[in-house]
Amino acid sequence: MSFNVRQSHVKEADPSNNWTNRKDACLEMLGIRRPDIVGFQEAQFNDQWPFFRDSLASEYSGVGIGRDNGVDKGETSGFLYKKSVLTLLDSGTFWVSETPEKPSVSFDEKYNRSLTWGLFKINKTGKCFYYFNTHLGLTWRSQKEGIELIVKKMREINPGGLPLIFSGDLNTDISSTAFDPLKQVMRNAHDIAPVTDDTPTYNAWGNKDKERIIDFIWITPDIKCLEYHTDTSPYGGHDLISDHYPIRATIAF
Repeated sequence: MSFNVRQSHVKEADPSNNWTNRKDACLEMLGIRRPDIVGFQEAQFNDQWPFFRDSLASEYSGVGIGRDNGVDKGETSGFLYKKSVLTLLDSGTFWVSETPEKPSVSFDEKYNRSLTWGLFKINKTGKCFYYFNTHLGLTWRSQKEGIELIVKKMREINPGGLPLIFSGDLNTDISSTAFDPLKQVMRNAHDIAPVTDDTPTYNAWGNKDKERIIDFIWITPDIKCLEYHTDTSPYGGHDLISDHYPIRATIAF
């Protein structure tokens, strides 16, 4: 699952959309869907990230750092994984910039952008795979150069070519040429699943004029996608639990 939770410090036009009023609905969604792994975008490290991590600690463990200082400030692109299903073997974070080894703003972006990855073993089978999760920038250049860097890093971090899953809010739709390097090595789960949908993933709090599909789950060709869903279900009395719908894919190695 990939889920942009909408940062907590924004005061929404409709107060019912403020984080304090919908956080329990977000938690309810995760408790019902119970994904094996979920990558977050816009989760603030000082309140949203520990809320999810601590609330789900009996079943999940996770990795995440603050993108603004590499420790505890700003948003995180962290993930949680189900401990009964997966074992984390290695993990790391890099910044989607010209200086990926340190917190940084680049590629004509306004904000730091980071990617957090993990190497996992499936407890039942012993098979291993990589998982990458990120939140790309808003400009075409930051998206294009960001994707180029991410594909390069995939090769560096995964030289053995293990199966790899890449999720995130990429802030542009599939028609963008920024995706061209990614399309050469991965497939869009939304496009290849026999069960899928065409629901916009960005719902803009119900503003139909701004809706777009900008959240993605990508998989390498050695992975099958059995089902793909944009989760538009209401939770906790909220028709919209974020300005993005959670997306989820059922995959098989």
